[in-house]
Amino acid sequence: MKFFAPTEISRFLFLTIFSLFCVGCYYDNIETKYNQSGCDLTSISWTSDVKPLVDQFCVACHQGSSPAAGLLLEGYQDVKASVLQGEFSIRINKPSSDPLKMPPNALIDSCSIEKINIWIANGALEN
Repeated sequence: MKFFAPTEISRFLFLTIFSLFCVGCYYDNIETKYNQSGCDLTSISWTSDVKPLVDQFCVACHQGSSPAAGLLLEGYQDVKASVLQGEFSIRINKPSSDPLKMPPNALIDSCSIEKINIWIANGALEN
C-alpha cells in the first residue's frame, strides 16, 4: 500500500482549493449578462415599446402629488418634457455603477435602453 508524502497531499489540496476558488469567483459583467440577442429595433413606438418600459420602471417613483426628484413621468407629455430637457436620456444611459443611473433599483436590459434611445432619436413621437 502506497502512502502519499505530506508535500504531495499539500500540493494536491492547494491546487484543488485554488481551482475551486477560481471557478467560484467568476464575475459576470452586468452590461453583457443581461444583453439580449434577437433585439427587434424596427418600428419603435411610444405605445408598444416605450410606454410599457416607462410604466414598468419609472412610474412607481415618478407619479402622484410628490414624484421623486419632482419629476412626473405619468404620461407621454411628462416623458416628452423630460426628453426635451435631456435628463431622461442621460439618466437611463449612465453606467450601472453610477448612483444617478435610473431606475436605481432595477436593471433595464440593453435592448430596452436602445429602444428608448431610438425613439428619442426619431423625435420622441406619440405613436
